[in-house]
Amino acid sequence: MKFLLLLLLLTVSVACSNDGAEEEENFMAVKDEDVVAVVKGKEITLKDIRSLYFVEDQDIPIMVEKFVQEEVMVLEAKSMGIDVSEELESMELLFPLGNTGNEDFFEIQADYLDITVEEYYEEYFKERIERDAYVNYLINERLDLSNYGLDESEVIDKEINDFISSVWDEYEEDIEILL
Repeated sequence: MKFLLLLLLLTVSVACSNDGAEEEENFMAVKDEDVVAVVKGKEITLKDIRSLYFVEDQDIPIMVEKFVQEEVMVLEAKSMGIDVSEELESMELLFPLGNTGNEDFFEIQADYLDITVEEYYEEYFKERIERDAYVNYLINERLDLSNYGLDESEVIDKEINDFISSVWDEYEEDIEILL
């Protein structure tokens, strides 16, 4: 249950407004193959992000930042030796293809990537689960959220966001956002 709560809390919600038409044009000119960020030498393209998330053109900047935040959390978890293999197996059993609740999204994403829904599930959905598992395990390892009730979601959100910011700060020299 704690995992699902954190997953819900970490689900990216996008509400973004543009400051001007010129800024909007810049984001709309970004192509899928363009590198939009580099984290510890790893290039991240817009397609990498769009493969896992549905991203409207006007939301590109915030999604790049959210993806980079997630990337540094995954790197931090891996550096601590966190192993998520058991979690991945459990999630695959809980959410087999055809019973994930995300099948419409899988179809849209598979069309976008020009692959089958099955291929999308095997490659990208499992990657999404793995990334979420690393982030959740890292948060559970570093933060004690067991003392909070469900009615304290704002406090939990603040503690998680503060933690994510501190990890970002640790990796800041290794992050380059190219938008």
